[in-house]
Amino acid sequence: MFFAINKKTKEKVNSLTIEENPSYQFIKEDIWYADPDEIESCPDEIIINEIEVRFRDGSQDNINWNGTKYDVSPHFYIPNKTKLGINTIPESKEHKLAKNWIYNKIKQKKLILNYSTITKPFKYNNQINLFDLPIDYSKIGIEITSSRIGTNFGRRADVICPFIIKHPILGNGVVFEIQFSRQKIKTKISRELDWSIRGYSIAWLYKEDFENITDLIIDLRKESINVDSFANLIKQNNKEFVKHLKLTVQEECRKLDLKKYEIINEIKNAKLLSMQITEEEIKELIEEQMEIFKGLIQPICPKCKIPMLLKQNRSGSSKFWGCSNYPHCTCTSSFEEY
Repeated sequence: MFFAINKKTKEKVNSLTIEENPSYQFIKEDIWYADPDEIESCPDEIIINEIEVRFRDGSQDNINWNGTKYDVSPHFYIPNKTKLGINTIPESKEHKLAKNWIYNKIKQKKLILNYSTITKPFKYNNQINLFDLPIDYSKIGIEITSSRIGTNFGRRADVICPFIIKHPILGNGVVFEIQFSRQKIKTKISRELDWSIRGYSIAWLYKEDFENITDLIIDLRKESINVDSFANLIKQNNKEFVKHLKLTVQEECRKLDLKKYEIINEIKNAKLLSMQITEEEIKELIEEQMEIFKGLIQPICPKCKIPMLLKQNRSGSSKFWGCSNYPHCTCTSSFEEY
C-alpha cells in the first residue's frame, strides 16, 4: 500500500518518503491505519478508517545481471488481510513499475527535465533537476486522482510531484503520465488541459522511453525527459483551454449549488429542532400567511383583463382597487388592509 495514516498525527504519508521524514524516526513503533482510498472492500464489522497496517522496509543496493544498482521501494501492508476478509484495490504491474521508478529517482536525487518557455513551437532548451525544485515530498503520489490536490475531479495521474512554492513556468508541480500503450490525441489533449488548468506541468513517457532492469524495475533510456509546462500548454491551446475551463467551472458551480442546498436544508432542520415546532403547525402558519398575501396581490380587472391600480377615495379615508383603464372602465374591487 502506498499511503497510510498515522494514528497520533492524523497525517497521511506515503511509503516512498517516510524514511526521510524526521517526524517518524520510529516508524515501526507507531500505529498506522490504511488509507480508505486503497481499500476495495471489508466485512461490515471492520471499521474501514481503523484498519491497522505495518511498514515494510524496501531493499536497497540490489544489483541485477548487468551490474546495475537499484532499490526496491518500501510499502505498507495489512497483516492477515486475506484471513480478515479485507480486499485492497489491485496494484497493476505498471503501478509497481512507476512506484519503483520514482522511488529510485528520489534516492538518486536526479531527474533532469527539459522544458520550454512560452514559445511556438515548443523548444525544450531549458534544463533543471526536478529535485532542485521545492518538491513537497510528503505529497508525492502514485496513481493519484486530482481530487486529492484540491479538487473533486476524478483525473488520475501515474506519478505526481507537487511543489511547496509555485514555479513561474512549471507551476504547482509535475505530473508524469507513463503510457505502456498509445492513446488517442483527443484524450491526450484533454488530460493536458485538465492538469494545466490546475497549474500542473505534464511529461509523457512511453514504453520505448524505458528499459527493463528487472521485472519490477524500469529506468529511462536517456538522461533527461521533456516536460510541457502548464504555462506553455495554456498559451498554445487558448481556444480549447477556454472551452475546457468553462466546462470545468460549470461542473464545479453545479457541485457548489448542490452543497449550498444541502447546507440550507441542514440549517432549516436544525432550526425546526431548536424551535420544537411540528410540520402540521408549520403548514397552518404557511396557509394563514398565504391568505393574507392573497388580499395584497394586485387583482386583474374582470372586464378588461388588465391589472388594477390601488386608489384612494376623495376624502382619503379608504383605499380601493380601480381599473387602470379608468375612465373607460369603472370596475372596482375592495381593498382590505391587514
